[in-house]
Amino acid sequence: MSYYSGDAAAQPAAIGGSIFTHRGTGVCVKLDAFLNILTKGEEPLVIVTSEGYFTKIYKYVTAYKGFVFFTESLDKLEFGSNIEVIYAQSLGTDI
Repeated sequence: MSYYSGDAAAQPAAIGGSIFTHRGTGVCVKLDAFLNILTKGEEPLVIVTSEGYFTKIYKYVTAYKGFVFFTESLDKLEFGSNIEVIYAQSLGTDI
């Protein structure tokens, strides 16, 4: 059973990787605010990706209280053992 019919069936595919920005749940924060958010969770999860050839830019994403927070850094961050880290090939959103 599909909840989508007709043109509405194509809507999730059309949104694709931009779902965070189209739905308004992505929040860009400064690095220190991002690290502060990580201290609030018991077992936070961070997704990390990097891009760039000559200058690497590291992108970090986490979720907290229903919002997706992200930040960028030129430095690769080291996280404590209580933080689960997933190294992704890419992220499906323009952050």
